[in-house]
Amino acid sequence: MSFKPNHNRSRNKNSKPHNKDAVPVDESNPVIIAFKQYALELDDKHDRYERIVKLSRDTTIESKRIIFLLHTIDPNKNNKEKILLEAKTRLDNLISNKFFEVAKELENRDPYQYMRAYCAGLQEFIEAYTYYEYLNESELSDWIVLQGRMKFTFTLEPKESDESIEPKEVDECIEKVEKTVECLVDPTEYILGLGDLTGELMRRCINSLGSGDTNTCQDSCKVLQNFYKGFLGLHSVRNREFGRKLYTLHQSVIKAEHVCYNVKVRGGEAARRGTMADDKPADDFDEGFF
Repeated sequence: MSFKPNHNRSRNKNSKPHNKDAVPVDESNPVIIAFKQYALELDDKHDRYERIVKLSRDTTIESKRIIFLLHTIDPNKNNKEKILLEAKTRLDNLISNKFFEVAKELENRDPYQYMRAYCAGLQEFIEAYTYYEYLNESELSDWIVLQGRMKFTFTLEPKESDESIEPKEVDECIEKVEKTVECLVDPTEYILGLGDLTGELMRRCINSLGSGDTNTCQDSCKVLQNFYKGFLGLHSVRNREFGRKLYTLHQSVIKAEHVCYNVKVRGGEAARRGTMADDKPADDFDEGFF
């Protein structure tokens, strides 16, 4: 049997055929210059988007920690004022640090192009912020109030001047410039953040039953019912997340009403620590919150 060697195998697969007729690229061509500029703009946009995503991720993590902190309020321990003060400090730090950085990234740019980058962190922050206000027994801030808190004014630091210029002349030439930047709080994202708040109210209702605080159960249930009526009246929200959060809100209302029903029927027996109305463990009924 004769064997014919395959000469094509010795050829490098990555090698490209030499084109003797290749024309060198004219770097001064207006089309080439324009496409290089487009490439720089796209790279800048992608890098900016990733930086905002990282800031949003840090905001989400810190907001969740604040929510967990607020759930540790226990009337028996008399620790409400201390926890609320700590939560307020951490919320203010989020605004002055993370959202300030986002606002600087959005300066002179269309914020709706980057909304998807920080909407998750914004919703989580709204959930933590409004839950703090609810526990502090104050009115919930609407999106206009939050938008006002997301406006930042800062002074630009003067650049280093030439060493040949005398210090007195430098002080006269350099003028301090104040700039104002803003992080957009979209009304739709605010509504979705309130939808997440209702889940925390449901958990508070169930946890209060375990600690024997039946009055809090009743109050939380009434607030959830009012939220549900308000959400049902929204017809112009064109967001795919809204339907899912409305369904979750309905489930939270049902759970809270079951708790209040058992408190009404069974009285103090329903408030046994660690059990629910159907004699199931509290962790099972609370969907593994703890």
